Amino acid sequence: MTTTAVDSCLFDKWTKEIEEARKDLGIQGMSVAVVHKGEIVYAQGFGKRNDTDPFTPETLSSIASITKGFTAAAIGELVAKKMAKWDVPVCEYLPEFQLRDRQLTLELTFIDLLSHRTGFPPMDLEWFHRSESRLELIQLLKHMDPIVPRRAEWIYNNIMFAVAGEAAARIAGTTYEELVLETVTRPLGMEATGFSNKEMANKPNHALPYTCKNFEAARRGQTQRIKLDTSYATDAPAGDMYSNAVELARWARAIMHFGALDGQQVLDKGGVEQLCTAYSLMNRKPRGPEFSISAYGLGLIVDQYKGHPCIRHSGSTPGYRSNLVLFPSDDLAIIHLSNNNINELVTALPYYIADDVLTLPKTRDWLFEEAVQDTSKMYKTYGAEDLADLETHFPPQVPNKPATRDYTDFVGEYIHPMAGKLLFTLRGAGVDGRKNELTFQYREFEGALEHYHFDSFRLRMVEEAFTMAFLVTFVTGDDGSVRQCRLLRETGSLEFTKTRVEVNVVDTTSSHEE
Repeated sequence: MTTTAVDSCLFDKWTKEIEEARKDLGIQGMSVAVVHKGEIVYAQGFGKRNDTDPFTPETLSSIASITKGFTAAAIGELVAKKMAKWDVPVCEYLPEFQLRDRQLTLELTFIDLLSHRTGFPPMDLEWFHRSESRLELIQLLKHMDPIVPRRAEWIYNNIMFAVAGEAAARIAGTTYEELVLETVTRPLGMEATGFSNKEMANKPNHALPYTCKNFEAARRGQTQRIKLDTSYATDAPAGDMYSNAVELARWARAIMHFGALDGQQVLDKGGVEQLCTAYSLMNRKPRGPEFSISAYGLGLIVDQYKGHPCIRHSGSTPGYRSNLVLFPSDDLAIIHLSNNNINELVTALPYYIADDVLTLPKTRDWLFEEAVQDTSKMYKTYGAEDLADLETHFPPQVPNKPATRDYTDFVGEYIHPMAGKLLFTLRGAGVDGRKNELTFQYREFEGALEHYHFDSFRLRMVEEAFTMAFLVTFVTGDDGSVRQCRLLRETGSLEFTKTRVEVNVVDTTSSHEE
């Protein structure tokens, strides 16, 4: 493609250097699109969407949390039609949304939910791979409590987006997914964009998910395919959409022009303005000298890069990573999709391109220093190369402090009204079978616990593309028996109550005989 707005000599440079960076970080495939002055001036695919076929600008990929902006835009269309109001309590539209604190229930609005200022911690674990409907899980929120007052702090929360999406669907008298398609994507001409990995998998040109075992494997290009998650997404309004770079360019143009596209006002101008309004400060200081303090709008982040106003949002889900960075004052947008979620090229690349297009001073080597360093850190954390990085929320370990009681006392079924069932059992461990090992099962996760100190144990839930670390502490009741277990995570604890005792030691010694 050629244009008078961007020096076409940049295109060959971008293609060469971006491909080098992709290979350097072990990304199976990806696409990049650049919009400038109302046109796609650059659209390129890199690598492969699966084991054999090229990843093109039209290749469909999960966009994860970029979905949030579409959810907010759909609600904006309802507001424009006077079917809803931004500042009315959401429970008026969805009476099933009831919290333990009645006053808080009556205060939370769409703006609160969509700007992450409800005061509730992330509840992804509680909703992960649930079989219940979205509405059924919303009704369980009455068992959860906020960790800070409303509007006191920005706390990212996918579940509150699910509440907002369900409330919007109730107002419109349709499903959440159909509401977004009808009011946002179809009017924008995004015909290939849709919902759910399961639906995406039935499309001919879609990307499959990949990861790498560790950072060293990534540097060697040793990618490995992981299972595509096609389960029902209870939190779909927070991150269940798929699209491609070319169609996301239409979304980017509409946002930068306050809902206008190809000379037509497609989305309500006031609604798009709300999306781009800063409601919640995300941090106390800029993430670097090139940036301002970031703020969250409604499904979009409001920022500045080297003095240029910037609207952005990224997305991450097992096997996929995405980023959308807009510079409205410069009529510039950069879209990046990839099929490996452990990579920071997706974060760095838009600023590499912005420096070139806007002729900004080069303050960092975005592709070959920043992306490499940050990807290395990401593998240590999410790839669990260094498990200590997953346990920064743990209290200091007290050495040489064994459990206060026999492991059989910890065995049993424990229930949390929102999070569900956590089961602990014993099995023989070691070649001689003399030592019993405490194991857990939580939905599809299972594994062995590792003693930490006293009656606390490490518990790790391992997926192909990420690892979660918790500290489980068993709590003794007044009668001297184990009554609860406390699951410590970064944002606080979940308390599970013991409901059933089941001592069943599985002898695994036979598995070691060969």
